[in-house]
Amino acid sequence: MEREEIITKVKLRCDELGPFETGQVIDPGEIDHLLNDAVKRLLLVIPPYVPTPESFLPDSGEVPIPDPETGGSPGIVYGQGVPYDEHTGYIPLPSDFLRLVSLKMTCWERSATRTITEMDPLYTRQRNPYIRGSHTKPVVVLRYEPGIGKVLEYYSVTNNDHRISKGLYIPLVLPEELEDELIDPLSWLVASILLDTKAEYDAAKAANQRLVEWINSVML
Repeated sequence: MEREEIITKVKLRCDELGPFETGQVIDPGEIDHLLNDAVKRLLLVIPPYVPTPESFLPDSGEVPIPDPETGGSPGIVYGQGVPYDEHTGYIPLPSDFLRLVSLKMTCWERSATRTITEMDPLYTRQRNPYIRGSHTKPVVVLRYEPGIGKVLEYYSVTNNDHRISKGLYIPLVLPEELEDELIDPLSWLVASILLDTKAEYDAAKAANQRLVEWINSVML
């Protein structure tokens, strides 16, 4: 949807919750100023399976997964991490990376669907090979690597197997690049933020409640 259409939609949301006692006039420029940051906030709070994810895997082409017994190829991997050692490594991320949806190294028994940061107490445990994440309970750390950018560190793999079978993320996009079904919750979020700045607290609360109702409606 065009940015101007989104701005108009937000203004209609505000008008729907008015009239306001203070005689507030909604300036389209104020809405435009809030849109980009609001998209980020929205994509961080809605269920991760709602937006269409993209792949962040390194562009190394499809690589067959060898079957240790038959030598066949029962699956496919689409990239490989950069090893720190035979058990740990990292995956460089695209600049628009916002949120992890799913990461699965080939040797992991299950996918990781959340990340921690270096500030998390769990991060210090990853330096201990006896208690860190494993192929059965993997741990993924989102951090910044100087000279590279955002990376995902993974703990840990077995048999020096750094191949990746799945890597999906939610990218940060501009409002006009957002999927159409996400425009409604975005409009309520922006309306809530804008009305709060204007001290229209009851209206802001009502707009936020509409957002919460939308989120609840798409929960699995």
